Parts: sequence; structure tokens; C-alpha cells
Amino acid sequence: MKKIKLIIFLASIALLFVSCSRNITEPTINSSPTKPAQTTVAFNSTVFDKFHMDSLVTFSWKPVDFGFQASVAYAVQASNKQDFSANLVTILNSTNLSGTASFKNINGDLLGWNGQVGTAFTVYFRVMASVSSNVAPVYSDVFSKSFTTFDMSYPIAYLAGDFQGWAPAAGPYLYSYAFNTTFSSIVRLNSGSATTQVKICQNPNWDVNWGSDLTANGTSYTGHLVTNGNNMVVNSGCYIMTADLTALTVSFTKTDDWGIIGDATPGGWGASTPMTYDGKNKIWTVTLDLTAATVKFRANDAWDLNYGSNANDGTLQPGGSNIPIASAGNYTVTFDPSKLTYTVKKN
Repeated sequence: MKKIKLIIFLASIALLFVSCSRNITEPTINSSPTKPAQTTVAFNSTVFDKFHMDSLVTFSWKPVDFGFQASVAYAVQASNKQDFSANLVTILNSTNLSGTASFKNINGDLLGWNGQVGTAFTVYFRVMASVSSNVAPVYSDVFSKSFTTFDMSYPIAYLAGDFQGWAPAAGPYLYSYAFNTTFSSIVRLNSGSATTQVKICQNPNWDVNWGSDLTANGTSYTGHLVTNGNNMVVNSGCYIMTADLTALTVSFTKTDDWGIIGDATPGGWGASTPMTYDGKNKIWTVTLDLTAATVKFRANDAWDLNYGSNANDGTLQPGGSNIPIASAGNYTVTFDPSKLTYTVKKN
């Protein structure tokens, strides 16, 4: 009798399992997923030239339907070939239904196709949607826009000081972002001593140079530039330096000094590896060897201000998650504290 009851009990469990398993709905991939229909391309400036390099193009699109719930990654791709058979570049990546790209970045991609300024291109765009390497991506219809490439070289003024051997040609440089006589950039002025001396040169030589007896205001300085004037002396640190070579004024405004830190970096979690401000592209950058571990960005070799990436997608959040480095190697890392974006590229 006990055996019969045991058999009935086990049979009941088996029937319950089969019944439950039949009620499970397995995800299926739509054999004809809806493509991410591009809906809008908006320009915040109609003039594509060097005076509007920071202007943005906003791309937006409707969501793709793969037939199941999934996190979809979108990319706007561009080519000068309508079939995208050559010169394929990715303009932007996004997990949202929109994204932006600057005129400067688009122009840089176009110059990469033939390197000639003043070349007219018909650029073809499409939106790619993907969920996995095991699932074929889906593409929007192709749309196009005409552009003519422009020279992105800003006029520059040269710096020389005891922090770089008094060599005007060695850099760093100040840039005229408005293509006039006002030059600025972020510069790290650190001679290794408590104070640092610096002068401004018109060319990569000493023929025309300016100095000033600066006036301190807290951690910042201002002054009137004098031809062949005295060396400008500031407390060593990182500054936004601005000089108007017509009004003959100069200012130094203390700002954050950025570095990269983490168990993937040479300094581990104990010390930041300094980054260098690239004034031409307005980003911080560093090339260094990294191990297969993690990194973050922090200011002033301290944790008061630091950024990580919660989604590991090129966007940053204050105090965000550590950014993983997949494999050891030599990398170029960029960081934009204004847009809160970063790139990690293996060389």
C-alpha cells in the first residue's frame, strides 16, 4: 500500500512539472524585426564650418522590435558610399532613441576619407540596432546630407617657462577658439617647485613675447601684458589661462587637474596617473599601459570629485562604477568632464 502511495505521489509531481514546463513561454526572435526608423536629423547651426565646430547634429529614431524584451544598442553609421561598402565610420553610439555628434567630429571623419580640406561629400547615414553577437543587426533606411570639409586648425599662441625648459615650440599652447586675438586653454604649470614662471610667445621663438607682473586674487591671477615683460609667476597648479593679445590682458583661473586611477593603472588605487589636456580637441588624454582590471577618473589626485561609468558605455556618472579593462595592453584614454564622456582605445 505504501509503495502504491509513493508511486502515485511521484507521478503527481511529474505531471505537475510537465504542466509547468508547458506553460513556460520561451523567447523567440522575430524573423522580420521592425527596423529602427530614423525620424529626425536636427542641426543647431545651419553653417558647417570652423566657426561652428562645437555645433551639434541630433539624430533620433523609433525603437526596433526584435520580438522579445532586450537591451538594444544603437549606432549611427556614416559612409560616402550609399551601400556602406567602404569608409564606414560610427558617428555615435547610444542605448537611447537619440544621440548627438559635433560638427568637429563629423568633419574629422570626412577628412579621414581623403584628407583634403574643401572637399564636398554626400554623406550617407543609417541607424544600426543590435542586441547580441548571435543576432543579426537591423538597419534603418539610408538617409543623406551634403557637407564640405573645413580646416580645423585653431590659431595658436606659444607658452614657454621653467616647467618645460623655456622652449616656445615645445608646448603647451593657447588656442583661439573664436579665430580672433583671444587665446586660451587649460595648462598644467608645474615646475616641481612651489611657484612656476611662464611667458607667452607669438611664434615658436622669442622674437615677440609678452610677460606681466601679475595680481593675485585668491587662487587666480590677472595681469596686463607687456612686450618683453617680466616672467609671470603663479603658484604651481592647473589653470584656465586666457590671453587677449589685442587688449593685452591675461588671466589664470585655477581649475581641476585630472588623472586616471585604478588597479589597471601603474599607480594602482594609491596614486592617479596624470592626464594631459588636449586644447585642440578640448579633452583630457593619456596613453599608458593598462592591465586587465578597472579604472576611474578623479580630480586633483583626491576622491572629492571622481567619475565612473555605471553602464560601461562611454558615459560617466559622479562616483560611478569602476570601468573594466578587458585585456592588458597599451591604451589611449580620453576624458571629457564637460560632456561626461570617455573613450578607451587599445593601441
